[in-house]
Amino acid sequence: MSITWKRVLALSLSLLMVHGAFAACGAKEAAEPTTVPTPTEDPEEARVLKILTLGHSLALDACHMLAMIAVQEGYEGLKIGTLYNGSASLAKHVEFLTNNSNEYTLYISSTDTPDQIPAAIENASMYAALVYDKWDIIIMQSGTSEAPREEVYTNGNIQKIQEYVNQNKTNPNAIFAWNMTWAPPTDNTLRDKYPISPNIWYTCYEPFNDDRSLFYSGIAQNVKDHILTDDTFAFVIPSATAIENALSSHLEETDLHRDYAHASDLGRVVAAYTWLCTLMKVEKLEGIKLDKIPVKFFKSTQAAEDRVLTEAEKAIILEAVNNAIANPLQMTPSQYTVAP
Repeated sequence: MSITWKRVLALSLSLLMVHGAFAACGAKEAAEPTTVPTPTEDPEEARVLKILTLGHSLALDACHMLAMIAVQEGYEGLKIGTLYNGSASLAKHVEFLTNNSNEYTLYISSTDTPDQIPAAIENASMYAALVYDKWDIIIMQSGTSEAPREEVYTNGNIQKIQEYVNQNKTNPNAIFAWNMTWAPPTDNTLRDKYPISPNIWYTCYEPFNDDRSLFYSGIAQNVKDHILTDDTFAFVIPSATAIENALSSHLEETDLHRDYAHASDLGRVVAAYTWLCTLMKVEKLEGIKLDKIPVKFFKSTQAAEDRVLTEAEKAIILEAVNNAIANPLQMTPSQYTVAP
């Protein structure tokens, strides 16, 4: 399944041909930040598929091992930027872009250096991230706790962000995609790790009677009603569905989450494979080539050894991702319901 940059570039161009260039927006002119990185001009870099995610910690979870896993699976020619602000809602992104706030960290990783964790550029603005490189795909997502709320998709914040991106992107043909953020865990031992009172990870579940399946269904329904019907989005990454699929196996929430919202190392692998298959248009993954998670990619810095994936875990990852790609808006029950 080896792939070179030529295959990746072909994917990018095929998406651009389908969607074309977005209309230039007539919103107010963006304020110039004090320092702006120079966009990449290297002709070799122009052959790389470049994605930028405007997100928060769940995007960081999904992309943390993406370059490393891509190379493990034989894919090259991928550059990943993640514009991160912890728990940033769509409204918060609008506030930051309106004020040209340097409230983000921009994380950069690449299949050229798959053994390195994403590099961090502190005190970044959305403008600085947009002009940092000639991004091919701009990926958006909702806040974690707000994902099932319909008003989040209809109050105009998505369009405001798109207008700002279209006004300031350095690649006029860049297209939009959407990432489905997964439901927070309902396990109290995980939710109690949130140190703020009142704990929003309890209250965000109140309309759903503490039922994770209802929370997920709300996410899927809003994506169906408001993202898939919006032709400014080229595709959807079904991260939430892949996580729900994996949780229908014998795995517990504590296996896929490390705290009140974020993915464990195993959860990060599930999300990264979902992103890889979606970006590379893989309809069915034949196997999981990743045998272990290098210790440098662990969230915990206290780990002393690489995390070896069991064959049972690899089977669940493969099944969960393939079922999410085949049925992106519906949880597919796992066949692996009994632990080996």
